[in-house]
Amino acid sequence: MNNFKKYFAEGLLIVFSVLFALLINKLFEDYKTNKKKTVAIESLRKELYRNSAILKNWKEQHIEIRNRINEVIEGRNDSLKTELMKYNYLNLGVLTKNESLIDAILTNTAWESAKSTGIIAEFDFETTQKLTYVYSMQDVLTNRTIAKIMDFYFDTNAHNMENIDQSLVQFQLRFWELTGQEELIGNLYTEAIKELKK
Repeated sequence: MNNFKKYFAEGLLIVFSVLFALLINKLFEDYKTNKKKTVAIESLRKELYRNSAILKNWKEQHIEIRNRINEVIEGRNDSLKTELMKYNYLNLGVLTKNESLIDAILTNTAWESAKSTGIIAEFDFETTQKLTYVYSMQDVLTNRTIAKIMDFYFDTNAHNMENIDQSLVQFQLRFWELTGQEELIGNLYTEAIKELKK
């Protein structure tokens, strides 16, 4: 009977030791995961803040360009139209005041890193949904809407000065779409940043 008690006690000690080691390992893994999640959230917040500031500058500039195009189309800025007509091509610099259409890049590095490392699986559904939406819309803005403006500008038909009014209307429509998307994405950035602060 004494041997049985001795073996039972040793068995319990072994089981307890294994379970305790597993618990310590689990706690350590959870700690590492939470640390990675915290770093990912902070990186995403910084990226969204940076992108939000860039977008704000873009929007201000693009609204100015859109308004100048509107003024020419509506006949409220004859001097700008006269300036455009000095060239045998549509000089976009006249409409942009010789400023670059895009002066900085909206990044998605933190988002792509969170996805590739798998840490995004630790985010709750609502956070993941908002981040997916904001980065998808950002992609549409940069890779489709702005690309469509540039594609139209590099189309030779846009530089036929006999049809300048039609070309300006095409630019006007594209800039309305651009500034509308910039407004939407600005709001999405704000919502996503709030979500990451929870």
